[in-house]
Amino acid sequence: MLMVEVDPVAVEADLVAGRLVCPDCGARLAPWGNGRDRELRSRAGDRRFRPRRSICTGCGTTHVLLPDDSLLRRRDAVADIGGAAAAHAAGAGHRRIAKHLGRERGTVRGWLRRFEVLAGRVREHFTRWAVALDPMLGPIRPAGSGFADAVEAVGVAAAAAVRRLGPCEPWRFASAATSGRLLSNTSRPWPGPP
Repeated sequence: MLMVEVDPVAVEADLVAGRLVCPDCGARLAPWGNGRDRELRSRAGDRRFRPRRSICTGCGTTHVLLPDDSLLRRRDAVADIGGAAAAHAAGAGHRRIAKHLGRERGTVRGWLRRFEVLAGRVREHFTRWAVALDPMLGPIRPAGSGFADAVEAVGVAAAAAVRRLGPCEPWRFASAATSGRLLSNTSRPWPGPP
């Protein structure tokens, strides 16, 4: 799995030109077909896409190139899921969030429960990213709960990424910084800061 930008034309150009590298060994990635057709639901507008697949010219591992506005095995945009987490950290319940997003209550409740389970891991991971991107960063203040602390850490790391790398949306940064696995049930470690 490799997170890429949303524009399929730009992704294809980078892939063909050899600008994408294997996250496992660092060798050049080459085109290798497409993944299955998917739908990404979003308040900004639903879209259908077919993720590009690639193969490493060094180790032979294949990778799906997933747009960074999505998460692995989730039908909803990371901005909506992250917005739900931020609203919940601010005190909103899953019913109100679901109504606001136009999603099923069970879907939103599932996101929030999964984020709650991973909150400590999310906080630690994004605190490391924040410090790597801004070594002069002061302490990240507690936000009142483990869940809120995790949301705060994502925001602080995304702000550090903006200062260091330029404009980026906070939850798209979160998706890229976890290889799309922000809410995944996996023991595979997320990629750490360089």
